[in-house]
Amino acid sequence: MFIKVLEEIYHVLRQETDGCWVIRFENPQRPQFLSAAQMEVCQRVPAPKRYLKSTDAKRKPSKAETKKTAMLQPMIDDLYCVSDFKRRKELSEQIAEKYHTTPRRIYQLYLLYLAQDSLMPKPRESHLGKQINIQRTFQQAIETLYYSAKRPSLRSVYDCMLLEHFTDDNGKLLEGHPTWSSFRQYYYSHGLHKGSQKQISREGLTNYQRNHRMLFGNAQNWKSQIGCYQMDATQGDLYLVSSLDPNTVIGRPNLYLAVDTVTGLIAGFYAGMETGEQAVLYCIANAAQDKVKFCAKYGITITADQWPNAGLPGEIVTDRGREFCGSRIDALCKRYGIERESLPPFRPDQKGLVEKSFSLIQNHYTAALRGKGMIEPDAQERWATDYRKQASLTLNDYVKLLIHTIVYLNSARVLKNYPLTDEMLRDHVTPTASGLWHWFAEMGRSSLLELDPQEYELLALSQGEATVDRHGVRFRGFHYGAPAFRSLLEKLRNSKVTVAYDPERTDLLYLVQDDEYVRLPLTKACSRYRSQSYAEAQQYRAAEQDAKQQCSAAETQARVDLMRDIQTITTKR
Repeated sequence: MFIKVLEEIYHVLRQETDGCWVIRFENPQRPQFLSAAQMEVCQRVPAPKRYLKSTDAKRKPSKAETKKTAMLQPMIDDLYCVSDFKRRKELSEQIAEKYHTTPRRIYQLYLLYLAQDSLMPKPRESHLGKQINIQRTFQQAIETLYYSAKRPSLRSVYDCMLLEHFTDDNGKLLEGHPTWSSFRQYYYSHGLHKGSQKQISREGLTNYQRNHRMLFGNAQNWKSQIGCYQMDATQGDLYLVSSLDPNTVIGRPNLYLAVDTVTGLIAGFYAGMETGEQAVLYCIANAAQDKVKFCAKYGITITADQWPNAGLPGEIVTDRGREFCGSRIDALCKRYGIERESLPPFRPDQKGLVEKSFSLIQNHYTAALRGKGMIEPDAQERWATDYRKQASLTLNDYVKLLIHTIVYLNSARVLKNYPLTDEMLRDHVTPTASGLWHWFAEMGRSSLLELDPQEYELLALSQGEATVDRHGVRFRGFHYGAPAFRSLLEKLRNSKVTVAYDPERTDLLYLVQDDEYVRLPLTKACSRYRSQSYAEAQQYRAAEQDAKQQCSAAETQARVDLMRDIQTITTKR
């Protein structure tokens, strides 16, 4: 029985309960197994003329054909050879050793016998027929070898094709084999270097979807109203130093962004040493608060028109990173009715606005920060500069730099590719992110959620356990309290309490009592760490401790010298 699969004719070798073993009739390769479901969709075709001619009972095989068939008889008689590759290989090696030939020749003869039930040589073809068969061979080599995840070169595919189809039994090239230039010309003249099949098979479907697929829409047309934020995170490409000790490098900051889908407005950000779910909450908190007041904390004056958004987003779009799918994010979304859309992994192109915003921000300060801790592309190369030694900016400086950059991108950068509608043109909308935001807000096309900013600020804080002693509330080695809270702290003395804190600010701590938040200041003894992050303050305290330990040996020696002097004086009496 013969079937047709993708314009190729296959010979059915053996039927089983769940499928069939088949082999290609022309240019036979190793047998394949097709399931019963696959066989149902295959087209059954008549036997090829050459097969009928080779199996004709009246035909007398030649001496060479008879000799080759007798040589293959052990493999023909062994039914397991059809489905067992190891068995075929073992028998072909035994026969090759017996008849002083190569296992490859035996293997090819066996495949030919399975496909045609004989070893009758192919009839001589006309010049046109040869040309067509050569082109089929070219096509087959490109589709099976070049279109592969192994990504071989075109020249390597040509060499493999010659080895497979244009060599004799001893591995010598046949006369009249196709040249490299003819193979290459076929590849380019038929446009095989342009199709999507090449990109998908060699680079993968994800790479094709991200970098090569056809684009017919616009990113801003995905949503119809403001308040849907795309969120993502990256690591800053520069090193920062401690604000307490400029000689201490605290590492590279983490940058989280929330970008509005419709307008491209950078609605909020977080920059600091914190990562994970807590950093995401800080980013959303920043997006929800009044930006004029936020910038004023850093000594930067802006107008509400330059950075206009406030309030919680109605929807957030993220990837499936762990920090975006945690329990606290789930609780936030349920409490305020925020919708969340998780995109497939390895598809940053589906949230291209936030990805582009990262590069826009970093490109604006890269040149100015060279030589000041900015990491260059050669950072991993041998003999490259140690960019940590060049670090000079503090985290506070970095946040100020980001604020200025974001205000420019929101209020002054012209969105040249933004598709302005007739309504926008009639209303003379400024083609900037803030200008578009104002227009959508005036048209009532917004999904933002209003809430008390202080309520969300408290919700976004981390919670931990602290101890109350005679110096106040002790948390992470720092003490909090003031005379105004003396009576409250006396009641809680020598007990454990729950506190809410901001990892980026040591001076922001709340004592949580019966769902009420009482803000406690740092005590005077710890006031020098005010407005520092816990990580930065702990690093500075560790450096302090190291400096004291280095002097401890000298102190011990001084005590020994003192004891010797005292004993010298007292023994004279």
